[in-house]
Amino acid sequence: MILYVYSPAMDQEEGLNKTLMQLIEGLKSRGHDCKLLVMRDESQGSDAQSAAMPDAIICGADRKDRYRSDEPVIQAILDLQHTLCHLPAPDVIITLSPLCTGVARASVNSFERRPKIISGVSGSWTRWNHFEQLVYADAHLAVSTDVAEKIREMSPGAMVKTVYLPVSGSDVRPVPRARKATFLYIGRLYNVQKRIDVLFRALSALPNRNWRLKLIEDSRPVPGSSDEIRLKDLSIKLGIADRIEWVGYRESPWDAVNEATALILPSDWEVYCVVLLEALIRGIPVISSDCPTGPRDIVQHGHNGWLFRPGDALALAGMLSRILSGSLTLPSPEVCRQSVSRFTSDRVLDFIEQTLDAYLDDQNVKTG
Repeated sequence: MILYVYSPAMDQEEGLNKTLMQLIEGLKSRGHDCKLLVMRDESQGSDAQSAAMPDAIICGADRKDRYRSDEPVIQAILDLQHTLCHLPAPDVIITLSPLCTGVARASVNSFERRPKIISGVSGSWTRWNHFEQLVYADAHLAVSTDVAEKIREMSPGAMVKTVYLPVSGSDVRPVPRARKATFLYIGRLYNVQKRIDVLFRALSALPNRNWRLKLIEDSRPVPGSSDEIRLKDLSIKLGIADRIEWVGYRESPWDAVNEATALILPSDWEVYCVVLLEALIRGIPVISSDCPTGPRDIVQHGHNGWLFRPGDALALAGMLSRILSGSLTLPSPEVCRQSVSRFTSDRVLDFIEQTLDAYLDDQNVKTG
């Protein structure tokens, strides 16, 4: 199968980019001709995009005609057409945003052999513009049940399958349980989304002070961001600064984790929730907000972790307090690992292949 993944300019979250590349490499290892095509972003510059993503093809980067920044959608269509004309004709184009879906449909409509356009949209439903352009997809792969339900609401009768992103279980080092309660946060210090302030307020409400928090960034800080300064100020005001370890950015954040009690994800919205899978595969229980989109598919409340209402610091504090007192029993490492067996790379790749084959064979999935 010749399969191209068409993406907008890559996300700031480096963990997501790595997971996407691992998925593409997994499909390649199974004999598929799989390439990542990225929409050109002139604000970054093609050279900068290429340097950041050496394994990706920046669409239209070698076009000779002048780029018109006042017509970005038309330019994206011309870029993708130009790139596709220099590549083998694909069987499938998976689009990673609604805008990419519309651009891909417009780009291939003039082709004699039209590939199937299959959306693989991720993230909170408020994250992207142009959601109406999903109707141009022949079928859909949704990364969570939340996204699948939204697509069905918008387009009744749409062909939708929920296909999770994989987590690698090979060569993963199990993380021992901490002797002293050690809570873990791994992610960006982007408080509008990640709501680390909710975590801080929950910790400050605990009567038991025998804990520590380890904060590790998995993406490089955005230049000029004041989130870290504001959060450090908040930790001082709440009287918990002496129990927080600010590790900073790590290209491989799990290498900085020697022990842990639980990983906490207090976000208002999420995209893939890869960090929850990465924690569970290492035997670490997880506590997450029940936010859109993804945690509910991964966290089995009371089995491999717990869910709380987004923004509810008191509910989170109650869970943490019960863990510290011993009245809330942590699931065993083996239970945590077994709970994500359906997310392992082999099983996810099997399902993706089966789903794409079914879409290609199904006469109800008509191109154009």
